[in-house]
Amino acid sequence: MANKDLFEKEVKERVPLQEFKEPNPLPEEIAAQYPTIDLVSLDLSQYEEGNSGLEKRKALARQLENALSTSGFFHLSNVGLAPEVFNRVRSIGQLLMSIPDEQKVQYLAGALTSDEEDRSKSLGGERGSGFKPKKYWSNNNVRDSIEHYNFRDFLHDDIFLSDEGVLKHPKIVRGYLRDISDYFNYLHYEIVRKICNLSDIILEIPEGTLWDNYMRVIDNDPFHSGGGFGRLMRYYNPSPEDEVKTNQSWLRGHSDGSFITVLTSNPILSLQIRDYETGEWKFVSHKPNSLVVNVGDGFEFLSGGYFKSSIHRVHSPVEEQKGETRFQIIYFVDPDRSLVIDPETINSPKLNRLGYHKPKEWEKITFDQWNDNKGRLFGKNAVNNVKGDEPVVVKLFGRLHERWHQVDNAQPPAIAEHERLYGPPTSINV
Repeated sequence: MANKDLFEKEVKERVPLQEFKEPNPLPEEIAAQYPTIDLVSLDLSQYEEGNSGLEKRKALARQLENALSTSGFFHLSNVGLAPEVFNRVRSIGQLLMSIPDEQKVQYLAGALTSDEEDRSKSLGGERGSGFKPKKYWSNNNVRDSIEHYNFRDFLHDDIFLSDEGVLKHPKIVRGYLRDISDYFNYLHYEIVRKICNLSDIILEIPEGTLWDNYMRVIDNDPFHSGGGFGRLMRYYNPSPEDEVKTNQSWLRGHSDGSFITVLTSNPILSLQIRDYETGEWKFVSHKPNSLVVNVGDGFEFLSGGYFKSSIHRVHSPVEEQKGETRFQIIYFVDPDRSLVIDPETINSPKLNRLGYHKPKEWEKITFDQWNDNKGRLFGKNAVNNVKGDEPVVVKLFGRLHERWHQVDNAQPPAIAEHERLYGPPTSINV
C-alpha cells in the first residue's frame, strides 16, 4: 500500500468550494429554432443484471446498436448519479481554473503549444496529466481559447492518492482528489461496464468479453488496464476577429482517439455532430443530469467500421447563450493499450455475417500505437492551419486519422478537394 498521509493532510486543509452555477438551458420553443439532432436515448434504469434481466438488456442493446452503427452518439439517462454529484465536480473544476497563470504553468500537461512538444517524453496537452493552457492548439492560424486539466490513474488508488501522485496536482485541488476518483470510478465500473456488456450482445459474443478482456482494471498496471483519462474543460470566448477566421468553430471537427468518450450533457447549445443522413452540422440537444456518449476510433476499428467514430466539433454558442460559461466534464475511455484494434481480435459472429473485416490496407496495430500517433496530430500546424473546418487528411498505419460517416458513404468534400490539389492523403511526421 502506498503512503497516503499527504492526501489525508490535504483533505483537512482544503479550500471550501463555491458552487458552480450552471447556465439555464434554452426554453424548448427557442431550442427548436436551431438545427438539432435527435440522438438515441437509453434509459439506464432499464438495465438489469443477471439472467432475469437478459431480455431488458437485449432491448437496450437493440437501441444501442442503432446509435453505434449510425451517428456513433447517444444519450444516457437515469445513470445513477444525483445532480449534486455532477455539480460538485464542476465546482472542483471551477476552483482549479481559478488559480493564477503563474501557478498553472508549474502543472502543465506538456509544453505551451502543441508544436513545441517533445512527444518522445510527453503525452502532451491532449492526454498528459495537468493543464493544457489556452493558445496550445492552432486552427486556421488562430490559437484556441480553451483551457483544460487532465487527470490520469484515478482507477489506481495506490498511484493516484500516493504522496507522489498527490504532489503532481496543484495544492488547491489535492484535498478533492477522492471526489475526482469517485466520479470517474463510477463512470468506469457502472457506465462503461454496462455499455461493454450491451455491445457484447450486439456483437453476439459472450457478455463480459469486452469488459473482462480489455476494460478490467489490474491494480497498479495502467498500461494493461482499462482507464484513460478524465478532463475538466472550460471554454473562454474568443475575440470577434478570431470567430470570423474560424467560422465560429471553437474546437475543430474531429473524432476521438479513445475507445469511447463519456461527457456530461451541457445546457449550452454548442456541441455539434454531422447528421448521419445528410452530413450537415447539427447541435446535440441537452438532457439535464444525463450523459452523452460517443464511439472513439478504437471501438470503430475493433468493429471493422460497423460502429462509427463520428466527426464532432464545438461551435460558438447560439445567440441566446453568448457569454455563458461552457464547462465540460469528459472521460476519455481507453482499453488495455496492448489491444490489437482489428475485428479479428474479437471474432464477432455479427461482424463476420455482415462482412466487416480488416481492410487490406490497415496495418496490424495496437490501441496504444493509434492513440499515441493520432494524439500528436491534434492542433499541429501542418494539419490544422487550413481554410475551412476540416483538417488536412493524414493516413496513419493505412487508416485515415479522421473519417466521415454519412449514409451514402460519399467522400467528404474536404478529402476530395485535398486530393484534387495535393494528391492522396498525406503522411506527416508526427
